[in-house]
Amino acid sequence: MIRDNKGFTLVEMLVTMAVFVVVIAIAGNSFNAILSHTSKLFRSEESNIEGMVGLEIMRHDIQQAGFGLFTEPMTSNYNEAGAAPASAYNDAPTNVPRPIVVGNNIASATDTSDTASLKYDLLAGTDYLAIKAANVGRNRVSQKWTYLHYTSNDVYPNTWRSAAENFSTNDRVVLLRRQMSASNQTVTVQPDRNGDYYHAYSNSAFSHLTSSGSSMFTVYGLDNSPTTPRMPFNRSDYFVSRPQDSSQVPPVCAPNSGILYKTTVNQSDGKLNYVPILDCVADMQIVLGWDINGDSMIDTYSSADGSQVSGTGTTAQVQAAIAQSANNSSTIIPNIRNSLKMIKVYILAQQGRLDPGYTSTSPITVGDLNESSLTRNFDVAAAGWLNYHWKLYRIVSRPKNLPANQ
Repeated sequence: MIRDNKGFTLVEMLVTMAVFVVVIAIAGNSFNAILSHTSKLFRSEESNIEGMVGLEIMRHDIQQAGFGLFTEPMTSNYNEAGAAPASAYNDAPTNVPRPIVVGNNIASATDTSDTASLKYDLLAGTDYLAIKAANVGRNRVSQKWTYLHYTSNDVYPNTWRSAAENFSTNDRVVLLRRQMSASNQTVTVQPDRNGDYYHAYSNSAFSHLTSSGSSMFTVYGLDNSPTTPRMPFNRSDYFVSRPQDSSQVPPVCAPNSGILYKTTVNQSDGKLNYVPILDCVADMQIVLGWDINGDSMIDTYSSADGSQVSGTGTTAQVQAAIAQSANNSSTIIPNIRNSLKMIKVYILAQQGRLDPGYTSTSPITVGDLNESSLTRNFDVAAAGWLNYHWKLYRIVSRPKNLPANQ
């Protein structure tokens, strides 16, 4: 019996191994590409989720601008932010508060008024947004309101069916009287003590009032702390800043980029409470939409400070409106309450990590293409950020508590 002991030749083995190595290499490269693409998708979606949550908070606050504000000067002083740069947007001590106050292409500044004693450097060239309303505070009381009932011998606050919606005894609240007449004025009703402008809530706190057929009394929450409120409303500021404590900055952020913060002004001392909204931010620009001629339509758009305009309104008209808040003794039209209809916020933020294989376009217009004269073009190349992905977030809101939108 003859046996065939012939096997594979060395050449056949080498060819087989070469083919096998090529196949493995192709499969490995494909797997790495899939992993890299999946990682980028995950980082992108993570950034998108973070952006949506944070910016919805901002959108809510913008829509609430003016909620619970008075329209007539007060007879006693009040205070707002206690230090620069936030104090540049104060309306105190007796003035009618503007529901929206905006800074345009602000200069670099350092804020040292954080309640935790941290220091923050505001990014030069970005815009600044201050929102004033009763319900933009972060305490439970600021989210509540009610109105007064009248009987033949008593005045008392309405209670809601849900106990969670009702005030607790000694909550700090303000009482506004809205005069239902042609002037539509809203006055802060001060209690009969020490010139204060707030009431300590109770069922009998308003019993000294009498019914008036042409007025409506509304109660708005301020704070539940035992200290005297600093102002008869709450205030929330939005700006891009970089903490001097580098541990507060995510390591994935482009060097010298900032964080979009929501800050609330502390009622006890005017310091700021910082809440990060969106990381790795390069710029924030704001465009305002105005009804200058009083026909209930937007006819003019402007930069944050009114120095640049497009439409039928003039720079002088817009800047006068920005500076003037409506009150019963003033006939100045336009003004910020009756003429401001829309706020557009554009935020340029990083998506994902450094990507050496990617080159961003530069410059990037931080705004709509037809609004480049009202915002600015951000030079990503000059900042050294070409190898990062950048996304432009866009918020468009019509504050529903302003007469211009009612």
